[in-house]
Amino acid sequence: MSTKEWQVAIFGTFDVANYGDLLFPILAEAALQKRLGAVRLRAFSYHSRSTPEWPYPVTSVSELPQFVDSLDGVLIGGGFIIRFDKVVAPDYFPPSPQIHHPTGYWLSPALIALQHNVPLIWNAPGMHRNPIPCWAKPLVRLALEQSTHVRVRDALSANTLRELSEQVQVEVLPDTAFGLPELIDPQQPTPAYRRLCETAGLHGPYLVVHAINGLERFLHLWKTHSATFARWQLLLLPIGPVLGDQESTLGTGLPRAVSLATWPEPLLLAEILAHAQGVIGHSYHLAISALAFGVPIFSSADLSLGKYTALREYRGVHALPNGQAIDPQWFLQRLGTTQPCPRVSAAREQVHRHWDRVAELISQGPRSTSQALDRFWQALPGLLEETHLDWREECLSKQAELDELKVRLQQLTDLQAQQQELIGQTSGELERMYSSSSYRITAPLRSIRRGFRYLLRRWNRC
Repeated sequence: MSTKEWQVAIFGTFDVANYGDLLFPILAEAALQKRLGAVRLRAFSYHSRSTPEWPYPVTSVSELPQFVDSLDGVLIGGGFIIRFDKVVAPDYFPPSPQIHHPTGYWLSPALIALQHNVPLIWNAPGMHRNPIPCWAKPLVRLALEQSTHVRVRDALSANTLRELSEQVQVEVLPDTAFGLPELIDPQQPTPAYRRLCETAGLHGPYLVVHAINGLERFLHLWKTHSATFARWQLLLLPIGPVLGDQESTLGTGLPRAVSLATWPEPLLLAEILAHAQGVIGHSYHLAISALAFGVPIFSSADLSLGKYTALREYRGVHALPNGQAIDPQWFLQRLGTTQPCPRVSAAREQVHRHWDRVAELISQGPRSTSQALDRFWQALPGLLEETHLDWREECLSKQAELDELKVRLQQLTDLQAQQQELIGQTSGELERMYSSSSYRITAPLRSIRRGFRYLLRRWNRC
């Protein structure tokens, strides 16, 4: 193990109060220090943060140019950060208008690292049902092809990125939060956890409830079958305050419910989950943390969509019934901690090998990637022009589709007008017929005919 102090940067949204995002630098630093010895891990996000108000220092991406030449490695992610939409979190924007949003905290740093020959590693970031726009494809392709190690956290993300280039090996890596048992031992509660339980009034087994909307059926179960669950307390816990999580969302009148005076720092929150008898909620990292410690997770997420598809293969994830009441016996039978399932153990081993490889790549030193970037900058004007032409062709194609739809709409409108006119004509003729003297004179004959048909039908049935 080298005596050198390695300088490593990790990029993501570590400047927001969201449990999963805050975990990644902590997990990365512990894993790399275990393998490399002295490691200075610098977390980069849009905005700077400092202790003790924040769990660890965060450096603004606006300062990256002055640090990049001293770096031995760059990690991108994890979390849902491979994205191009503007609504990442409420009022969350770059520190400078010159930094693109939202690629300024993941794609731009990746390209800067490559320009300075710094080994670039994708630390299991992910997408979530979001496409890559045309303008970004050349840049993302470049970053992928020049990276030393590309791992993403689910198959859907991997498939989307693989479509960009046949040269790059994009592989799926389970979320690095599966490595939490390396840092937390449920058999040895920390003093901080003991103090929290004492302060909050948690004196026995408890369930954790994610403080969000959408859990009404579970809350109804808890209220209407209170006696069934009398041995458990309920801990109301925000997972992502930046996303609006708050205890008041769950309402009042919940039997044996407690909440915390302050939002716990990431590892303490993870320890709370490790000691729970069950977890109810929507958060992806709520589920991952529970799985890592063998705690059953009752998920309100749609496990058939996006990033949540990665959870379906793990025993211990139970989808809450959609559109129907929760059977108390079904819920009761699934409570209680167990040994993590074999799939979780395999995920931990994959994460372990990932960190072995990351440490190896960092220790190998700089890579010659700047020339590839230089060639890309030479080609960039042409790419921008092609992207503009592609965009123009796409607009023309969309306009043609729109024109066709307008023609069809006009045809349908004309047809509807013709039908209305025909209905009006028919109604007028019927009205004239009903009001004619011949129609009134023949009315008795029509009545006799109806009566005769009725008698004939009865005769045929006899």
